[in-house]
Amino acid sequence: MDSNLLLSRTFMILGGMLVLTTFTARINKAFETPLETFITVGGSFLMLFLVMFNAETYPINIIFIGIFSLFMGWSLGPTIAYIGENFKFRKYLKSKQVVSKSVAKVEKSNIEKFFGTKEEKHTVYYFKHSPEKIFERESEEFRKLKDDFEKNILPHDRYNQEWQNIVFQALIGTTLAVLLTALINFSFDYDFGFLGPILFICLFALIIMEFLNAFYFKSKRRRLLQAYAGVIIFTLYLIYDFNRLEKAIAAGDSSWSTAIDIAVNLYLDIINLFIDLLRILAESE
Repeated sequence: MDSNLLLSRTFMILGGMLVLTTFTARINKAFETPLETFITVGGSFLMLFLVMFNAETYPINIIFIGIFSLFMGWSLGPTIAYIGENFKFRKYLKSKQVVSKSVAKVEKSNIEKFFGTKEEKHTVYYFKHSPEKIFERESEEFRKLKDDFEKNILPHDRYNQEWQNIVFQALIGTTLAVLLTALINFSFDYDFGFLGPILFICLFALIIMEFLNAFYFKSKRRRLLQAYAGVIIFTLYLIYDFNRLEKAIAAGDSSWSTAIDIAVNLYLDIINLFIDLLRILAESE
């Protein structure tokens, strides 16, 4: 009975979190102001702290989990919309026969080389019929293309069906990963606890690399490689967290704190895995 209680509590919490996150992600498609961004991100961390601090206090723990899920969905919506808009813009450029290529930048100083503030190469664009006339993202030509895309393409959502297919594929991939990792744990009597320290180090390194790429390297290729690394890390985290659940059930633990701890970790694994899969599918397409 205790094992069924922990299992039901964990998946009840996890399912509720995913439903609430989906709801607010569908409502919010973009951050309107920097203040909204700050409140959403700050609120997510605050609610996560309150969830862990009140893990054993029912029903306050469920209330804070619900609010945390709503905050996460409010921030997830703009993330998905941003990836989708970039995907649609690449499709638009292709329809306009605009091609991109990488060219060498000017020689960098040693300090620039160390911090990676400028890449060795950068992206330029040209029309297929005029390959000699290249332009950059800051140019007037590129601005005209962007304006045309935002005024005439996005309102009609010409590429929406293709984007929905990408989202569906990411959802299917995430669902399969969850089912397979759960099946591995409950089918084989093996302790995956050794993965904990390894995955923590890998995740910390991935966060540092994403931070550096966002502010210094600014490389699309690095961002795609980080997404592949994220898929591996969060898939292994699913195995690790399902293993924690299996061991807690075997130990007869049915506490709210354990159910909440494992549910929140599984939730974060699933959300991060989905976003990384979405990035890979959108970029690879």
